[in-house]
Amino acid sequence: MSTVPGAGIFGGRFTPEKRRSILVGWLAGMLNTYDLFLPVLVLPTAMGYFEPPTLSPEVQVTLINIAFAISMVAQPIGGLVIGPIGDRIGRKRLVIVTSAGFTIGTFLLAIMPGYAAWGYAAIGIFLFLRLANGAFSAAGLGGSVPLALERTPKRWRGLVGGLLGVAPTTGVILLSAVQLILNSKLSPEAFTQWGWRIPFLVGVVLGVILLIFIARISELALFAGEAEKRDRDTITKNRPLKEVFATSNLKTFGQMFMLYSGYLFAVQAAVSFVPSLLINILHQPAQAVDSLMLYGNIGIVVFGVVLGALSQRVGRRRMLLFGGAWIFVVCTILYYLTIHAAGAKSGFAAVGILGFFMIILTIAPFSGMVLTYTAERYPFHTRTTGFSAISTLTSVIPGFYSFYLLGLGKVMPYQYTVMVLTAVAGLLTWFGAKAGPETVDFEMLPQAEELLEIPSPTPAAESPMNIE
Repeated sequence: MSTVPGAGIFGGRFTPEKRRSILVGWLAGMLNTYDLFLPVLVLPTAMGYFEPPTLSPEVQVTLINIAFAISMVAQPIGGLVIGPIGDRIGRKRLVIVTSAGFTIGTFLLAIMPGYAAWGYAAIGIFLFLRLANGAFSAAGLGGSVPLALERTPKRWRGLVGGLLGVAPTTGVILLSAVQLILNSKLSPEAFTQWGWRIPFLVGVVLGVILLIFIARISELALFAGEAEKRDRDTITKNRPLKEVFATSNLKTFGQMFMLYSGYLFAVQAAVSFVPSLLINILHQPAQAVDSLMLYGNIGIVVFGVVLGALSQRVGRRRMLLFGGAWIFVVCTILYYLTIHAAGAKSGFAAVGILGFFMIILTIAPFSGMVLTYTAERYPFHTRTTGFSAISTLTSVIPGFYSFYLLGLGKVMPYQYTVMVLTAVAGLLTWFGAKAGPETVDFEMLPQAEELLEIPSPTPAAESPMNIE
């Protein structure tokens, strides 16, 4: 055995360096979802702080929708403009830049004056900062997931990928917890005047924690300038965005676009649409539905991690194929049974049980594997660009799901349109997985001797490690 400085990436044990890398990936995933859905929590009550009191309710609702739409539009901007930085100057530097940008932007949002002080400029600046935050958080996810998976021993990649995959769901759980606490402790007037700042300050604290951990992670020597000049030249001349969209790589992009779109259609069906369907269309008690979504999200976290770990033994492609067929058949039937039980008005117990399994079985097959599979499909020198492009561009088409359901509602009962959305998610997943290879044995850092990390400023015992 030979010992080299900074070989902690390539050994088979979980060093503190590797654990910090995984935590960074998990925090970035949680923050991305937390930031994306923050307007849903804050704006319906607090928008009056930024608007003149003379605006009509229709205009107020429109501005709320614009704020959420801006967050969605910002995702591809961040993925395509900022994401490629990770393939040119390093994953760590990308995460530092994006985390700092997100934290500063969120802090500025938290301390902003309202319409009374700044007039219409307040809403304009608010929307601009939302755009910047969405871009930073999306690009940060594209750097942090590859950073964590590249440093994970291969035999643990499925488990770690499962943990990273359920991080967005933990962001939803955290946001729900913040909403529950604020609603129970503050009056609507207090929330409008100052309470709306608290969710943003929570985001600032999480951003600072992320910066602390990423600062204690080493950068790869290939990016840090310690490798041979030919390796530095390779990175300097790298045009990752051009290569990802090159004609020779369009098959990979198309396959992953199909697969990831299936994942996001499933998320929109189970997480975004089901609560509104149960409360507004099927007239189920709002508090019971909120509890259902909370327990369902907790179930997604548990089963997502389990399925992610299992994929390392069974194979991610094989499990995604099974998951696509499962969603197309079983989950579509579960949606029908849940909607039928709600329409029968036989109490919420049956709706709750069916809905609980419906939510878990629709999302968990994706959440434990899709991030890992996406990162494995791209080589080292284009990984953050490819991952960022796939994870952000695919958000556009599923993001308009409500319009698709309105169109379907003209030819079938509206409450059953979600079954079509679920079936589409299953088909896209199955065909996307079918078109791609198995990646479970893919080497994410194939040339370890050229990619040794620079020792980080941590205790000496954490850096040197035997290469196995």
